[in-house]
Amino acid sequence: MIDNSAPAFLQTANKFGIKLGLSRMNALLDKLSHPEKHFRAFHIAGTNGKGSVSAYCASMLAWDGQRVGLYTSPFLERFSERIRIIEGREGLLLWEKNDAEGEIDQESLSRLSALVEEKVKELLQEGEEHPTEFELVTAVAFLYFAEKHCDVVVLETGLGGRLDSTNVIRKPEASLITALGYDHMDRLGDTLGKIASEKGGIIKDGCPVFALDTHQSAVSDEEADEAGKVLLQIAEEKHAPLTWVFPSSAKRIDQDLHGQDFLFEGQTYHIRMHGGYQLENAALALTAMKNFVTAEARKEGLAHTMWKGRLEAVSEDPPVILDGAHNPQGITSFVEFTRELPSLKRMPPCEVIMGVMADKDVSGMLSILIENWCLPIERITLVTPNQKRAMPAGELKAAWEQALRASKAFYNSESCMYNAKEKLDATEDPELAAKIAIDRAKRMHSPVYVIGSLYLLGEIRGAILAELEKE
Repeated sequence: MIDNSAPAFLQTANKFGIKLGLSRMNALLDKLSHPEKHFRAFHIAGTNGKGSVSAYCASMLAWDGQRVGLYTSPFLERFSERIRIIEGREGLLLWEKNDAEGEIDQESLSRLSALVEEKVKELLQEGEEHPTEFELVTAVAFLYFAEKHCDVVVLETGLGGRLDSTNVIRKPEASLITALGYDHMDRLGDTLGKIASEKGGIIKDGCPVFALDTHQSAVSDEEADEAGKVLLQIAEEKHAPLTWVFPSSAKRIDQDLHGQDFLFEGQTYHIRMHGGYQLENAALALTAMKNFVTAEARKEGLAHTMWKGRLEAVSEDPPVILDGAHNPQGITSFVEFTRELPSLKRMPPCEVIMGVMADKDVSGMLSILIENWCLPIERITLVTPNQKRAMPAGELKAAWEQALRASKAFYNSESCMYNAKEKLDATEDPELAAKIAIDRAKRMHSPVYVIGSLYLLGEIRGAILAELEKE
């Protein structure tokens, strides 16, 4: 995603690519006098759910009265979203009303980026390699959190864990590992065991670790068993007490467009976010925070957590759902959500806007959508997100047509995807597509679903909200 408010030094650093490893980060932190040593931290890795779990944990800590730093990626609409401070309970309530609350201010971002740039020049003069963009941003975040005297910081890894630039934290309060799946296989490995080994790299000597059970719907039992054994072995080698969290431990009581109520360990909780996977994420956060915050903070922090772009209902009439589902697991969760709310099935045919990155498992995502979609469709508009890795809308349309031909749903007149080919449209302009879809939805009171990539959501979320506000 592009945000011109970010200092040029950070914007242009993406030319150095993605390079895993800790040598550059450690060299840079040496120059900066190791700001990461000045705060306590919770460290979170995984394939899916890292951002949501990070937000849950940060919110619970804030409701407990602590000044909480929150470091996440990628950003959705503004670069400054990646670095945030929640000033206790009051700060959490303010964030709930204004999603920009607590983000790093422009002056601090520019000043600290300049300091990091100065130290990078020194490193280059000494013959060291230039740090990557993520390493530079992580350094800025560490400086900011230390400067603001955060009581605790919640850190989401960027990619993997073992060699991720956030993994310079020597002794976190706890390590959390969310749902595992297949993503970034070129860098993390082609088996779930190898991926678990990379994610499990955040486990530290003697520090408690909380992990979501590896048996997920998108992987086989054999793969899940392998991944679980890997995490257990790492924990045993590190003498780190491991607590498994099982998805079935959280039981949904009710769900509507306002969120979900669920039962966990004899207590009732409410979350604003949707989808069965959010119950798993909430259970993981609740378990991890049990010995760090009060019972009230766990319950109220959870209820006041907001997290954009993950099955986010930005409107009830018309229903508008934004979901950055960008892999088969995410699409599976999205489809399950559409099945779980009976009210959606009784509404007029919906509008779907979809844009994806070309390096994702697009065929897998489409297969799941086509075989499992259960709502009547007015139109599927395929768009090209403004990102160099984006799949052009025309190519995505061709992929849809190929997937429909290969699917039994194409020949089943009872399927919601029957004749879907005739409802496909392609445009290079995501914002225009969003405006057209919202205009029709307001007139017809029909749902709109925007899916496929967080990059797409970040690009058009503002336009959607503005269009919804129009009379």
